Amino acid sequence: MLFSFPSRRAGRLGALALIALTALPLIARDDDRQPVRITEFDRLPEDTNLHADHYPASNEMRIDLFKKHIENIGGGYVGVGTDQNLTFIAWARSDYAWLMDFDYVAVDVNRIHMFFISVSPTYADFRFLWDRRNQAKARRLLEARFGGDPEEWGRISRAFRVAQRGSTDVPERIRDLDSMARRFNLSTFSNNPADYDYIRDMIRAGRIAAVPGDLKGDITMQAIARASREQETPIRVVYTSNAEEYFRFPDAMRRNFRALPVDEKGFMIRTTTTGAKYVLGYPEGEKFPDDFPFHYNIQPLQNFQTWMGLPSGFRLLDMLRTGRKLDQGLSIVDKTPAEAQFKALERR
Repeated sequence: MLFSFPSRRAGRLGALALIALTALPLIARDDDRQPVRITEFDRLPEDTNLHADHYPASNEMRIDLFKKHIENIGGGYVGVGTDQNLTFIAWARSDYAWLMDFDYVAVDVNRIHMFFISVSPTYADFRFLWDRRNQAKARRLLEARFGGDPEEWGRISRAFRVAQRGSTDVPERIRDLDSMARRFNLSTFSNNPADYDYIRDMIRAGRIAAVPGDLKGDITMQAIARASREQETPIRVVYTSNAEEYFRFPDAMRRNFRALPVDEKGFMIRTTTTGAKYVLGYPEGEKFPDDFPFHYNIQPLQNFQTWMGLPSGFRLLDMLRTGRKLDQGLSIVDKTPAEAQFKALERR
């Protein structure tokens, strides 16, 4: 079912509201890939202990560095955070994807993104809904979709408010994507219609799920691993942003990563601020180069699972120090702990 929108903004919102109220059906597919579903999730902490209360949008500016390493590798996708996942999923042409976060606001921002994309045939229509000038109208559209459940609407309403709060928010990230395209030749769902269409088709086919989950929890990651095995599709991209730098790989976290079904094609992609400025290096164009620049890193998933077989106690930076430089601000870890002569117990 296709929709066309009038050029006038009022007409565009009117058509979108009609779609929201009538419920957009899942599209039929010509393959046997099933919608992704899990029914049990981690209980999320009230205090996330992050630098900021919430991160409704990414501030990683050089995600273009990851593209050639994950392009067209297919399989399953697991990622934390919000909008950056859409870029990676489209590049990888993932078969299905789990957008997981331990902050409910990030989970609900992802749900808003997915809803807005589902009712927006083009990126311009999606962007229109995130334009601050259309905030009241977009909110009414969200209420038409989510307002039937007071608890759900309270969460969605809060997430939409946080996403518009004025600092490192979704409208700012949309402008950043424009800048990243100009400066670094970033090709993403914002400027590549094929990528946008791929993401939209996945959403409408039910092959992307936004779920609460903790990397060191006992439920969500294990449920994703089981679902992936049932789908007989390996996880080929795991994206952790800079979450790993907050931990020393506790037991549950290592179990979760080792439970994922992976193969030789899969990659971990991540960022870190720890060590980026003085040890690992960072690329040109970072948003906060004087304070918290990011280093970008990739690692074959099979190699990463080998590292996760070590006892807990080592830091992400300890592992990244064994890597090698691929580009300014980008490295790869591809040595096993034995090959790197890494002694985890001495680094506690």
